Amino acid sequence: MALIWFDGFESYASGGGGLTDMYATGRWSAGAGGLPLTAIGRQGQGYYNGTDGRTYLLIPEVPETMVFGCAVYLNSDSIPTTSSNWWKQLFRLQSAKTEGTTNTHLNFRVNSDRHIEVCNNGFTILGTTADHTLLAWTWYYIEIKAYIHDSAGTVEIHVNGVEVLSLTSKDTLNGTDNYVGALSIGYAAECNTYFDDLYVLDTTGSKNNDFLGDVRIDAVRPDGAGTYTDFDPSAGSNYQNVDESPGPDDDTTYNDGDTVGDQDSYGLPALPLPAGTTIYGVKDQITVRKTDAGSMECKLLTVQGGSDYLGDAITLSDTFTTHARIMENNPDDSAAWEDADISGGEIGVEITA
Repeated sequence: MALIWFDGFESYASGGGGLTDMYATGRWSAGAGGLPLTAIGRQGQGYYNGTDGRTYLLIPEVPETMVFGCAVYLNSDSIPTTSSNWWKQLFRLQSAKTEGTTNTHLNFRVNSDRHIEVCNNGFTILGTTADHTLLAWTWYYIEIKAYIHDSAGTVEIHVNGVEVLSLTSKDTLNGTDNYVGALSIGYAAECNTYFDDLYVLDTTGSKNNDFLGDVRIDAVRPDGAGTYTDFDPSAGSNYQNVDESPGPDDDTTYNDGDTVGDQDSYGLPALPLPAGTTIYGVKDQITVRKTDAGSMECKLLTVQGGSDYLGDAITLSDTFTTHARIMENNPDDSAAWEDADISGGEIGVEITA
C-alpha cells in the first residue's frame, strides 16, 4: 500500500486530552509538547498546534523514498531569529523517534526570510526555497518528497501544488538506516505554527505513490443504526454512543458486547464535499477496550455493497485503544471510492475471540 497514514486531527479532543487520544492510536508518540485543538483548522475543524512543541508520527513502513503533505499556518508575523535550530522547525524525517539529531536525516524549517530551509542532521543547509515566502495568517499546503541516501539523496518541495525546490546528489542519510521511521511535526515557536490535513505515502504500487496535491481530510461520524445491532447501547441507539465530536468520550457512552460473533455497525452520512471529488483513501476507525478479565479479540467491520469486510485481529486491553484501517479502494469492488460508497456503507466491530 502506498497510502500509509492521513490525519485531519478531527477525531481528537481539544488540549491535553487530545494528546491522549492521539497516542491511543499507536501511530503518534510523545515529543516535546504541542496540542491538538478544534474549531479553526482549514475547514473550521481540528488542527495540531505545533507552537513550541512537536509530536512524532511513527511510520516504520516507509522505505528509502517517502512523500508527505501537510497544511501549515504561521499564526505570527514574527521573524524567526532565535539561535535555537529546533525553534524554527516545521518537520523532521528520522529513522526512529528520538529527541535530538541521533536518528535525524533531514530538517525542514523556516528561516529569517520566512522561506523553507532544508538541513541535514547537523543543521548544515542543503538548500533553501528562493521565491516562496510563507506569509503570516495564511494556510499553505506543503508537500515534500525525499530520497534517503549518503550521496544520491534528493529532496523535492511543492507549495500549493507548485515546485519550489529540487535538490539532487545530496547526503540525506544519517547513519546506516536508509529509511524513514518517524515524521516529527512542529516546533517553529516564533511563528506559532499550526498543522492540518496530513498525508504520508511511499512510492510503491500504482496508486497514491507521488504528490497528491492540496488535499483535505474530513471526519465522518455515524448518523444511524447499521445492519447489525448485537451490542447493548449504554443509552439510546447504538450509533449515538459512537458519534462524539471531536474525540471519544470513553466510558460515558458506549456499546457493550461479550459474545463471539456479535456485530455492531453504524450508518454514515454523505461526505461534505462536492459530488465527484476524488477520494484517495478511507480510514475506518474504532476505539475499544475489554471490561473483564481474560482475553478478548475483535475486528474492525466494514460493510460495503451488503457484504462484510473484516480487518486484522485486535487484542483488547483494559484501557481504551484506537485502531484504524486505511483502504485505498472499496473492498467490495476494488474500485476507487465514490461518494455513494460512504453514505451507503457502514462501519462497526465484530467480536472474534
